Amino acid sequence: MTIMMRQPQRLAVCVALTLSSLGFALNAPALATEEDKRPLELTDIMQFREIEQRRLSENGSWMAYAAVPDRGDSTGYVVHVTEATEHSVPRGDRPVISADGRFAIFRQQAALLEREQAQNREQRQQLKTNAVVVDTLTGEQRVIENVHSYQLSGDGRFAAFLLRKADSDDNGRPLTIINLDDGSSTELEQVLRLSSASQGPRFAFVQETSAEDKAEQVTVVNTSNGSQLTVADAEQVSFQGLSFNHEGNKLAFFEGPAESENPDPAQQLLLWQYGQQQASAINVEREQWVLSERYNPRWSEDDQRIFVGHRPAQDDKSEGPGKPETEADLYDLERLLADRRLQVWHGEDGRINSHQKEDYSANRARTAPGVFWVEDERFVALSHDIEDSPRMTEHENALLFSNSREHLRDITWDGFYHDLYHVDLQSGQQQQVLSRARTSERGYLSPDGQLVAYLDDETYYVFDSQTGSAEAVATEVNISWVDEENDRPMEPRSYGVAGWLQDSSAFLAYDRYDIWKINLDGEAVNLTQTGRDDEKRFRVERTDDELGLDPAQPLLVHAYHDQLKYHGFYQLDLQSGDFSVLQEGNKRYNYVGFMEESERYLFTEEDFRQFPDIWSANRDFSELTRLTNINPQQDQFVWGDPELIDWQTEDGETLQGIVIKPDGYDPERLYPVMVYYYEQFSQRLYHFNQMKVNHRPNFPFYLGQDYVVFLPDVRFREGAPGPSATESLVPAMEKIIDMGIADPDAIGLHGHSWSGYQSAFVVTETDLFAAVVSGAPVSNMTSAYSGIRWGSGLARQFQYETGQSRIGPNMYEDLDPYIKNSPVFFADRINTPMLIQFGDDDGAVPWEQGIEYYLALRRLNKEVVMLHYEDEPHHLQQYANKIDYTIKMLEFFDHYLKGEPAPDWWLEGMPYQQYDN
Repeated sequence: MTIMMRQPQRLAVCVALTLSSLGFALNAPALATEEDKRPLELTDIMQFREIEQRRLSENGSWMAYAAVPDRGDSTGYVVHVTEATEHSVPRGDRPVISADGRFAIFRQQAALLEREQAQNREQRQQLKTNAVVVDTLTGEQRVIENVHSYQLSGDGRFAAFLLRKADSDDNGRPLTIINLDDGSSTELEQVLRLSSASQGPRFAFVQETSAEDKAEQVTVVNTSNGSQLTVADAEQVSFQGLSFNHEGNKLAFFEGPAESENPDPAQQLLLWQYGQQQASAINVEREQWVLSERYNPRWSEDDQRIFVGHRPAQDDKSEGPGKPETEADLYDLERLLADRRLQVWHGEDGRINSHQKEDYSANRARTAPGVFWVEDERFVALSHDIEDSPRMTEHENALLFSNSREHLRDITWDGFYHDLYHVDLQSGQQQQVLSRARTSERGYLSPDGQLVAYLDDETYYVFDSQTGSAEAVATEVNISWVDEENDRPMEPRSYGVAGWLQDSSAFLAYDRYDIWKINLDGEAVNLTQTGRDDEKRFRVERTDDELGLDPAQPLLVHAYHDQLKYHGFYQLDLQSGDFSVLQEGNKRYNYVGFMEESERYLFTEEDFRQFPDIWSANRDFSELTRLTNINPQQDQFVWGDPELIDWQTEDGETLQGIVIKPDGYDPERLYPVMVYYYEQFSQRLYHFNQMKVNHRPNFPFYLGQDYVVFLPDVRFREGAPGPSATESLVPAMEKIIDMGIADPDAIGLHGHSWSGYQSAFVVTETDLFAAVVSGAPVSNMTSAYSGIRWGSGLARQFQYETGQSRIGPNMYEDLDPYIKNSPVFFADRINTPMLIQFGDDDGAVPWEQGIEYYLALRRLNKEVVMLHYEDEPHHLQQYANKIDYTIKMLEFFDHYLKGEPAPDWWLEGMPYQQYDN
């Protein structure tokens, strides 16, 4: 094998070559001098934008996206990926783009000011939401007013717009179909549902023809010749799930009753195909099962198969007993019991009752999948259990299913397991491949559908569906396929599989660093070789949706240096073995997409100062074009520079962290330090800080307030999550003090959720921190252990035994670590001012945990304030609350770390207030 390490291509060289071609989108203000830069204000953070809702044209020529601020009006953009020609739409978002990139459509909302000025929901609904059609060839824009939704035809030459109505009833909407080439249009009324073919000129829509008779019809429109064909019509029905095949010449859909007591009434599958006047019923019946509308017909890519889902037949919901008619009815026990509201929590339930409640809607939507073979007109039931979860792929002969039914009770205390099955699409035969595997462990189906690669007991196996047997592979390699750094009391996760080769002769698997080719004869070959020696992690970027990796095509490989934290892209040639660097440097790179026709990659480049704008590159990265520049205002503000440092714990382990110094940093003075952490944070060395106002401290915001920001890693020991945090953080603080960075009397600690717990605990063991913010912390593991995560309905026991808390034994085997790791039992040792934050609708950590901690500190006359935000979940959602918390957090730190006057809310509190809903 040949490893070629050529000089990395540097993006900075290419910037000058491309800026002039980007027009106004990249016209930034004149670069500010250091003296001109000012600290960020909260209102500045609100106006930074993120790239969201990316859409790529099928031919790879254009990209549409929305630039969305934290608060404010978004802007829609469509940009050419090689020429960087760009068009923008004010207040635009939710783009769709034609296959050839000629047309893009954006939603255009009313301005945020108008939405905020609306007095009520009714006034907001009256504000116009428009659609804007952009002709990328000419730049011309056309506005369609009062639009509810829109779709493009598969050939990209027509657009269909469902319009909003003045009234809010459930009857149909006006539909306008516009010829984008000449602007002509067709108008229709009472349209209920709309679907477009992904290829070709066809739309299909459901139209209400009689409200009184509840009559509907399904019409297929061919925009190439203007023809309309009604393919189904009936009274007292509802047509749902319109689904064109990929070629656009067949349409599958459901027919069901217009009204039913059952929330999921039985459906009939209908199929129309080009050349037919009417859709015909398809026989997918199963005894004691009914076809469910909750699983829309799903076509395979080759249009040979339609997947549907069935649910067990159930009686329609019976009506209640009604009003009593006689004196005896008043004392009829059955009538009285009909009004009971009872939930039974049984010890042998698979899912506990609260989990059943949160899972109720999802459970009603679960179906047992089946497949209809279109050419053979044959239906095959693939499952007889709604717990079977298919991994839908484009394999022609088989699929993989997972099923957790036998392991549901384990969720309560041990986490998630499943059984893995190989399912034959022709016969419906199921073969168990693997039993009781962690849900994170999945099998990998070969392109021919015959073989399944999977990991069991830290060894790779290949299951052969023809023989029903499995053979261990790569057994002679002295390498670990599972997480070498696993610190939880559970079996470690595998590093995963990149995929099979196209001919099903081998698959590519990862160790901690390298990519290995594992052949069916058991031989394993290291394709990247240098990863472990260089401490670089190599991972394949899948640039297509093919079932297997084509050896004739070079693979794009992402690289990450484990110790130095920089990223890069490499190219791996599977035929020659050549492995060469394409792009590498002190940056973070992320793959975005591959434009097949133009053979160009889309990717982002970022570091702490550089927003992750999108770039395009040819295959060898010799030609680079910057496509976006959505935050040119950044240069106006004080930012900072990150530095990677390391330190040793008392037992000699080396840990890492990031010190971020503000612009204008003076090495001759000591700084107040804001510490933020979770578990591992040093990997963020080259991450751009997301510019949002939320429950986290914004790093550039604090840098502008003359703080140093510190992001340390934490190393955990089993059974001692609290002391582990102290053991990691204290020497980290001593390190930055010894470096002459931190004022030893002005170090503040902030953590949320898991690090909120750590923050609450650390102050029971050290007085090193001048002030601590603890967001949504667990304070008492003994009471939290048998609590519920109300957001999911899951019991919390698994989280403490084998999950993030890493305790190991259950509380009844060993109570001691649950007490020793609970800060509430050691609150008398705390001398640090404590700010606690909780939302009272927290579905992850019961907010009573905050109350326990607050009451303990209050009883002991400690300095404490708890910020209780009403109707808020684990992470604040209401914008006013995010702003309030951000302001109070800074005021708290400014007081204790910089000597600013204490805010009134800290000195005097605030009396209870009743807020209107």
